[in-house]
Amino acid sequence: MSNFNLKDYNTQDTIAAIATFVDRSALGVIKISGRKSIDIVHEIFKPCRKKNIKKAKTYTLHYGWVVDRQEGKGKRVKARKYPQSPTPKSQILNPKPYTLVDEVLVSIMRKPRTYTREDVVEISSHGGVTAVNKILEIILQKGARLALPGEFTYRALLNKRIDLIQAESISGIVEAKTFQSLSLALNQLNGQASDFIKKLKEEIKDLFMQTEAWINFPEEDLGAPLKDFINSLKKTSRSALDLLKGVKEAGMIRQGLKCVICGKTNVGKSTLFNRLLKEERVIVSKAAGTTRDVVEDIINIRGVPLRIYDTAGILEPSDFITRKAVEKTSEIFDKADLAVLLLDGSRKPNDDDLFLLRKINSKNAIIAINKIDLAQKLDLKSIFKGKASVVRMSALKNIGLADLEKAIYNNVYKVKLNKENLIFLSNYQVKVLEDISQDLEKAVDLIKKGYTIDYINIILKECLNSLGKLTGEVLSQEVLESIFSNFCIGK
Repeated sequence: MSNFNLKDYNTQDTIAAIATFVDRSALGVIKISGRKSIDIVHEIFKPCRKKNIKKAKTYTLHYGWVVDRQEGKGKRVKARKYPQSPTPKSQILNPKPYTLVDEVLVSIMRKPRTYTREDVVEISSHGGVTAVNKILEIILQKGARLALPGEFTYRALLNKRIDLIQAESISGIVEAKTFQSLSLALNQLNGQASDFIKKLKEEIKDLFMQTEAWINFPEEDLGAPLKDFINSLKKTSRSALDLLKGVKEAGMIRQGLKCVICGKTNVGKSTLFNRLLKEERVIVSKAAGTTRDVVEDIINIRGVPLRIYDTAGILEPSDFITRKAVEKTSEIFDKADLAVLLLDGSRKPNDDDLFLLRKINSKNAIIAINKIDLAQKLDLKSIFKGKASVVRMSALKNIGLADLEKAIYNNVYKVKLNKENLIFLSNYQVKVLEDISQDLEKAVDLIKKGYTIDYINIILKECLNSLGKLTGEVLSQEVLESIFSNFCIGK
């Protein structure tokens, strides 16, 4: 996480950054944005056909070489150092002493139809650390500044190409772990989520204007209209709650649901963990207590990223390491969104089983009865009266895994999702939306208690201002910091 500081984001500067991962790779991309972008590229780029890059049309691609004119200054350069080109040496634009840096493609994009609504140039070079960093170094020498984290997107926001909800979706696209997560982020970037918030804002605005009319014309009878107003206020309050629910569910899709696999020792937790991952991630042994720490990984269950934890079994700690493992298991269990309790169907339940059955009563849980390929001795109905889903399986024989995955998916989505309500928001934005929801509920309660319409007017006005912070109509440093502190350099 970076330190976002508004005063460092000088929008008058021309900024540049490496937009791809700097490592051994086929391609590297350097992005430049600002009023000097094309001038800088004109100085460092030698096209292989005679042309003036300053006059290049928008959305055009140009082949040539990035050159460093500072090195070798004043020395004669032999013809063989020029790039191979069907164009005669005499026709190459501005022949001067220089050193070749890399063979590149240059994309010219002129404002306002660009990502930042400024002049933008992208240089595609060969990948690797040296070439890409050298090109960036030359660009910075010519007057650009190294972009700060999220600064390209920040300029897109300031120039009103996107709103804050769409800015958050860009982070969602970069962090997407499944296609479903990517699809939601793309829908949000396309403006669907913003439209939903705008609809909520219009509802609140209509209510606010109604209170304004009543305040300005106090002689009006508030009897029947007030009853309708209360109903509309309740409806708007439910809309805000639905939106919050969508934010929570979108967070699950984006970050992954925390799912803990728990059970007594030697019940098959590590075998199940490996089956779900489809690889040997954890050592499996018949010896009890093989897992001595919490093992974590991410799997994809029908488009839902599941952050699964294989935990140490519940047993009397016999040494310091085991005791710490059991303590960590308890901590993970308490924070988990979903618990999969594994029971051994071939054995009668012991105290550990009964303890965990009581513990999952307070959680969203699935009971997986393992080892159904063996003679069964477990009667679940006699020891458990809860409402958890029950799946019968054999992790060793790979039986019933599809049923378990289906049960996990159904537990994530116990009700059908309204995809229009799924929105990625930062923690601070979520807090703003929670405050709006609470204020709307408070307004309904105050009317019932006989408070004057002036109080309701003030509450609704605050709700409108808060919604402006969500979309970026009202720029709030707290909201901006909460979003752009998570962006990488070059985005």
